[in-house]
Amino acid sequence: MRMPKCTPARKRRLKIVISIIIIAAIFWFWKKENAPQETSPSSIPSVKTIEAKESNENELVEISGFVRGKNQAEIAPMASGRILKIFKHEGDFVTKGAAIAIIEASSIDAQVAAASNGVWALEKTLKDTKNYYDQLIDQAKASRDESGTDSADEAVRSAEEARDLQVQALKNQIISAQGSLDIAKAGKNNFTLTSPFSGIITTLYAHEGDFANMSMPLAKISTPENLELETYVSATDGKKISTGNTAVLKLSNGTPVLGIIVAISPASDSYSQKTFLRIQINNSNINQITIGDFVSGKISTQKTQRGILVPRSAIVSKGGDPVVFIIDNKGTAHEKSVQIGKEQDGKILITQGISNGDQITFEGQQYLINNMQVNVEQTK
Repeated sequence: MRMPKCTPARKRRLKIVISIIIIAAIFWFWKKENAPQETSPSSIPSVKTIEAKESNENELVEISGFVRGKNQAEIAPMASGRILKIFKHEGDFVTKGAAIAIIEASSIDAQVAAASNGVWALEKTLKDTKNYYDQLIDQAKASRDESGTDSADEAVRSAEEARDLQVQALKNQIISAQGSLDIAKAGKNNFTLTSPFSGIITTLYAHEGDFANMSMPLAKISTPENLELETYVSATDGKKISTGNTAVLKLSNGTPVLGIIVAISPASDSYSQKTFLRIQINNSNINQITIGDFVSGKISTQKTQRGILVPRSAIVSKGGDPVVFIIDNKGTAHEKSVQIGKEQDGKILITQGISNGDQITFEGQQYLINNMQVNVEQTK
């Protein structure tokens, strides 16, 4: 039996029929996907929801650091030499003027002698210079008296000006050399390193037997009262913080501590992009804190981004994009794409995609699909 010949007209009709079938199939699947789910009561999933409300909470900046005294100083000797004795240790309390260390000052005698010789040499040079120029001036005056010309008068004035300039220059050098001699003599009496004020020794940079260089710190001292925290925050967070902001801190053992921002660096460090802060700790907490304690906490700042805070669990990832499910008054789940902002205390700020009053699922939403019927459990 011969098959009927497939003419071009038949081919066109066949293509039209196939296209219609495909379109009908796509429409049927789309309608099925988006139609409300018809499920039996026993198969309806249960979810828990929370009402969306715009966040009125301030943003929090996390900080941490070590406690120090408001007044602190690094103490350096006025003379170089070997450390003969250290009287105090880290953590010791010292009164103003108390001896901290003794520095062997054997090299000071040589420094005093050298400085003294320098002053003597300059004073001798000054005397010789004045005598030399006085002779030149006398010669110029004698020549002027013989000739009586204007050029002779000019020679006298030039000799006097040259003498005055040289003498003044030498006097300046003597003043400088005398200052060096005075420093050397003072250094001879500064072999005992003393505390400039009462406080606690927080750091010792050397040990007995080490060589101490003049003006290099040997110890750091800090007052035990008016405690502060020095810390750094990002340049972005630093712009949100103002002096007077409250810092809610806690010690490593969980003890809460309050602080106030008292100083903010006017510019961020160009290398680290960090901003320096000083936080004064409330005096009522002083008995609970010691210098060197590690504290952490948060600074409350004015929020810069409006939105709705939802539990982190409410966010579901679909194809890498964040979505949430909201439940309408008929118990139907609707998938909503959202834009998210900062995370804070386990909650995420949603900046776009939902509105005040929406019922957001935060438990059970991972099993939902769009337009599914759900059973909303009461949240305790």
